[in-house]
Amino acid sequence: MCVYNRDRAVCHRLDITDAPSLDRCQPSCANIARTDRHADELAHHAQTLEKQAASKAVPGPLADRLTRRADHLRGLADRRNNDRIHSQEPTA
Repeated sequence: MCVYNRDRAVCHRLDITDAPSLDRCQPSCANIARTDRHADELAHHAQTLEKQAASKAVPGPLADRLTRRADHLRGLADRRNNDRIHSQEPTA
């Protein structure tokens, strides 16, 4: 999800428009906001890639690439889960 701020937008380094370009979204952009659902989907996709990589039918170089991608996605999910802001429940 993009919480667009043009000054921090990686997708607009050379562009003059004032709208996000989701087709050029970069995972390192400061405008990215991930929800719990996003983190869960990243972790699920990582698990799917790891299962594919473990298949005997997948050539070694492709398996390595799938594993690296799965590690990257899991890292994004873990970072989101570690850095998330928790709402504070009112104390009674």
